Amino acid sequence: MRRGHRYRLPLRTARLLKHTGRRRLPALLLLALSACTGASGETPPSLAPQPVGAETVSLITHGWHTDIAVPASEVSGPLTRFRALFPGARSLIFGYGKRTFMIAPAHTLGEWVIGPFPGPAALEVSAISSDATTAYGTAHVQRLALPPGGAASLSAFLWQAFAKTSSGDPRYIAQGNFPGSLFYQAKSRYGLLHTCNTWSAEALAAAGLPLRPSGIIFSHTLDERVRELSRQSSVK
Repeated sequence: MRRGHRYRLPLRTARLLKHTGRRRLPALLLLALSACTGASGETPPSLAPQPVGAETVSLITHGWHTDIAVPASEVSGPLTRFRALFPGARSLIFGYGKRTFMIAPAHTLGEWVIGPFPGPAALEVSAISSDATTAYGTAHVQRLALPPGGAASLSAFLWQAFAKTSSGDPRYIAQGNFPGSLFYQAKSRYGLLHTCNTWSAEALAAAGLPLRPSGIIFSHTLDERVRELSRQSSVK
């Protein structure tokens, strides 16, 4: 788990998973690669007031990388399996990126050069014992209210993002880089025009937010568009 809100993978979950199964180069390549390596950075806070009882989704910005955080109580359908894998978790976090960089971050120049090129993608699912804002701080989190049915639509999108086994289960890759983190194979492929930030935008759009994923490659573009949504919702 992250930022001090440690969540250890339950022993029964760990056993189940065991048995089932990230100078001068072209600027576009380096930036596209950086877009999904989780580099740190500061983002000014911008949170619109949330209606009491509203379903919500949070965008977490880690420098060049973004994740989607969902209250565990709001996931529905097959996605509820992750509530069983992470009993007691308050929030579930979903992140997307190129598989080789998600599982084993680059260390050599050669790995950085080939990193941004299209390839298989992975999804990281993690759990925290608090809401996203408490875990990461308002400087890194934007929380948005969803329209009616938005949480269910988001759950459906997230579930469809996983590659499945012949039995219909998410295709498990490995335990993550910290307790409470798991890697799965993604259905779509990573590319220069389909980064973690594009995927995060697709998730927000699937949840019913008026956001166009087209053209979103870098986190700052997504951040600006989400801030505009926050401003619009705060004046209504």
